Amino acid sequence: MYILSVDFGTSSVKAAILNEKLETLVWAKSEYQFNVYDNDKVELDPELVFTGFIDCTRKMKEYIHKVELVSFDTFSPSVVLMDREGNALYPVITHLDRRSMKQSQEICEVMGEEEYQKITGILPFIGGASITSMMWMKENEPEIFNNAYMLGHYNTYIYKKLTGIWATEYVNASMMGLYETVKETGWSKEICETFGIPMKKLPEVYQAGSILGHLRKEIAEITGLKEGIPVALGGNDAATAQVGAGNTKVGDVLHISGSSEMVSILTDKPIVNKKYYLRKAATPGMWQIFAITVGGFAIDWFRKEFYSEMDINQFYNTYLVDIIKNRLDNKTVEFMPYLAGDRQSLEKKRGAFTGLTLDTTREDMLVSILIGMHNPVIETIKLAQEFMELNKRIKITGGLTGEEYISLKKKIFKGFQYEIVDDCPIIGNVKLALMC
Repeated sequence: MYILSVDFGTSSVKAAILNEKLETLVWAKSEYQFNVYDNDKVELDPELVFTGFIDCTRKMKEYIHKVELVSFDTFSPSVVLMDREGNALYPVITHLDRRSMKQSQEICEVMGEEEYQKITGILPFIGGASITSMMWMKENEPEIFNNAYMLGHYNTYIYKKLTGIWATEYVNASMMGLYETVKETGWSKEICETFGIPMKKLPEVYQAGSILGHLRKEIAEITGLKEGIPVALGGNDAATAQVGAGNTKVGDVLHISGSSEMVSILTDKPIVNKKYYLRKAATPGMWQIFAITVGGFAIDWFRKEFYSEMDINQFYNTYLVDIIKNRLDNKTVEFMPYLAGDRQSLEKKRGAFTGLTLDTTREDMLVSILIGMHNPVIETIKLAQEFMELNKRIKITGGLTGEEYISLKKKIFKGFQYEIVDDCPIIGNVKLALMC
């Protein structure tokens, strides 16, 4: 059996065709750009992402007609308001968006932080709980909000487009800030009624990988895929990556290191904390302890602003390697890794350097970024260790997993070993689809 697996990201679509042995036969990638407005608004054209998917299928035309099952994952939170046919009424409001501070504060004032978190497992973090973006739309774009037939994430949009069926899965539901994540009892009537989110506009929730529908004729015609083949319901990329990495047990840790630094820890105890997200996991009966902050984006920003004279290949392949090997002990400056805000805080934080003097060099500042971008991950691991034993072998995936970066992380995360795992979301999609 040939299975198409698609990873819908914020800046690119990656796709591969695998066999049932999880061997990759062919792969493709299509890139695009999200849009930033007024500093805090970060949106993505949903059709642009879908066009990237079409582009990938055409790059794999030698195999695409042999595919017998479609699976996928998506970035999230990724708020989409859709009409009855599944057309997007507004661009995707991405997890990088920070426009809904007022709405986040309103939730805390009206319901209270503790009461809200007891239900959802999370605080109404901007960019981490979709309810804040939905409330912003309700207040600032009332005509669009009222005309929307369905409110969801990009996985709901894509599944409707591919199959004609409305659906989401448990992980994405738990990221919306409207779901009873701790008790696993469905959409919260209390939250929806309190903040004016009609429950009839929320999709049914299923297990990721569930086969609920089959590929529509219109999509088959433009992709080369066979009409009527089963399509598995897609989940969140980080949760799917856990499955792809082979993490299914309590205490298993996945570190995703690339444009962002993320950590996902599996647990069977839904213990909430104001400093991390508690989300459902793709593995039934499990939750994720999750944290995220800026990673490679910060390094590349610093390169562009402070090393503009240096060739990009020289910077990454020679200079940065030398910094990691020989300069990490020079910790005279501290970096606050909030260039894109803090998704584990209700405050509107910004990135900052402290400890600067007239002797500070750009090398000192770069060292502080390399170390500081890991701090939220370090704190989350310490919090998880307070109530469970963690697997000392951390699985790691992403763009920053070269030898030099692994050596950096070993110096920071003392007592842990690292195992590199590749293509985790792509493999996880297929595993989930074949399990259901």
